[in-house]
This record gives sequence, C-alpha cells and structure tokens, in this order.
Amino acid sequence: SQGFRGISCRIHTPQGSFSALIPIPGRHMVYNALAGTAVGCTYGLTLEQIKQGIETLQSVSGRFHIIETGKYTVVDDCYNANPMSMKASLDVLQDGLGRKVAILGDMGELGTDEAALHEGVGVHAGQCRIDACICVGPLAAHIAEKASQTNPDLTVIREKDLESLLKNLNTYVKPGDTILVKASHFMKFENVVKALQEM
Repeated sequence: SQGFRGISCRIHTPQGSFSALIPIPGRHMVYNALAGTAVGCTYGLTLEQIKQGIETLQSVSGRFHIIETGKYTVVDDCYNANPMSMKASLDVLQDGLGRKVAILGDMGELGTDEAALHEGVGVHAGQCRIDACICVGPLAAHIAEKASQTNPDLTVIREKDLESLLKNLNTYVKPGDTILVKASHFMKFENVVKALQEM
C-alpha cells in the first residue's frame, strides 16, 4: 500500500505481467483492476494500454475523494455507504497520517437487518487502528455501541444528528488529523466535508 497515494500491484495475465500503481487507495481496488485487466485482454488491448487505463483512474467525487485542507486530510466518502464499503474505508483510514478519525453516519436501505449490519461495522471499527469514531444518527448509535465494546480504549462519540455534530465538530478534530467522512447520501454529510474545509 502506498498510503493515500494508492496501491501498487503486479498483475499476471496469459499475455505477460506488469506492475501498476492504482491511484485510488484500498486493497479492494486491486480486484477492480484485475477485472478491468480481464476485460481489456478479452477485447485485445495491449498490456501497456491496460496499465495506462489503470494508472489514470479517477475517483468519483464523494467516493474516496481526498481533500487536503491545510489543517486536515479529509477523506470525502459521503456519496453512498453500505457495510462492505464502510469497512473497506475504515481499513484504508488506518494508512492515514496523524490522528485517524472516522465520522460515520447512518446507512440506508438495509432492510430488517439494519441494526445488526451497523453493529458489524462497529465491531470492525473497534478492530481498526484508528483514534476516534464519531457516530451520527439513530442507526449509527449501533456502530458506536459495538465499537466501544470491541475496543474500550477507542474514543467513541455519539451525535444524534448532523446539526448537533456540526455544532461540536471543532472540539473533536485537531490540526494534522486524517478524517474519514462516510454515510449514506441522505445524511447530507457533504456538509461535514464543507465545514472541515472552512475550519
């Protein structure tokens, strides 16, 4: 892993092997690159063309978009969230510099298992090498509960809603922090990213 620069990997194909730096962080991006390589080989692209395609990948705004504000490194991942992507983002946060802070909000459209799925993210957060986990919303309260149980040393903060979080945000973060901001789109977490950029 190259930290937030991305992840480098070596890809082997029947036509030969090549190394590539995937410019979006996260081990799960390697699988996307492998899938892309397989498609490229099927359509007769050269390995050089495939490598170039992988290395010029752009992340969609709001999906693991890294913003250097001068004070903080903000990982803007507030476009969508499901339990798998939230765990993957927490994994990547561990590579950040300085204090590592996760600001997590409710995930929507998970059906009847929603409480248990949020709890699963909480267990994962408790197992990650992060410094603070700020959980916003009624469902994210389940994340907070399990994160605290899993790692009693982790700083876990609960906020009932976005408004309350924004009021207290400056007391939770310090210059030099790397801050992950992730929730389902309806939580309007782009306002958290905006507030951090203006602080």
